[in-house]
Amino acid sequence: MQKGRTIIVAPNGARRSKDDHQQLPMTIEDMAVCLTQCKDAGAAMAHMHVRNEQGKHSLDVGLNREWLMETRARFDSDMVIQLTTEAVGLYQPEEQMELVRGTEPEAVSLALRELRPNAAFEKNASRFFYELNERCIYVQYILYDAADLSLYFQMVNDRMLPNNGHHLLLVLGKYKKDMLSVPTDLLEFDIKRITREEISWATCAFGQYEHQCLSAAISLGGDIRVGFENNLMNLMGQYADNNAELVQQIAAMSQNVGLYINSAEDLRKNIFRSFES
Repeated sequence: MQKGRTIIVAPNGARRSKDDHQQLPMTIEDMAVCLTQCKDAGAAMAHMHVRNEQGKHSLDVGLNREWLMETRARFDSDMVIQLTTEAVGLYQPEEQMELVRGTEPEAVSLALRELRPNAAFEKNASRFFYELNERCIYVQYILYDAADLSLYFQMVNDRMLPNNGHHLLLVLGKYKKDMLSVPTDLLEFDIKRITREEISWATCAFGQYEHQCLSAAISLGGDIRVGFENNLMNLMGQYADNNAELVQQIAAMSQNVGLYINSAEDLRKNIFRSFES
């Protein structure tokens, strides 16, 4: 029996605004409307970038705590809410770590190369990763290319990373021209090894071929992240009405090929088991 697939929605990201799409959530209330639609469409997790009053991506601890508490109060029974520590060129590793310590999210995404930019940062980053593991915070390690994946395997092998309580996000096309992903970008990553070592993973992709990239990932056993952070277009090559339309497209495709779509309850059971492994 194949494992179910988890749909993660990334509704806003760090850089886009309502100038890009009027349905891109920029406030807590915007996010509430968006997540109501996305949970109904099939998303079990929300990857949430917090925006300040100027609409800018923010890792301010107090503001992130406010967004997290409000969003969990509304959606905790329906979705896992994932904060992000992504620096987007603005924040240093210590600030990223402080965000997680000061908010205690159920789940967090972090770019491995940002917390461990070079060997000098490795011990401090390792202590932080183990700290999150001890607190049972489900970590998503963002990996942008094959070098990042090699670093991940090296750190696990050297016991600088815990080998449980996390999963991987394989980002397709981040540093390509025009940030346009294609399904063959998955070939850069060692999917065979990831599968052989039974590591949970997901994919996100930029641009108009997002759906095709995610379809390929699903067929290989991966979960998927979809939403306006990475792409605004639907399968018809038109602007999607909202994030929920993109979630619904990938949910329908998965169900059409006989794959089960995880609920938040299913995802939490998987998270619990990941800390026991």
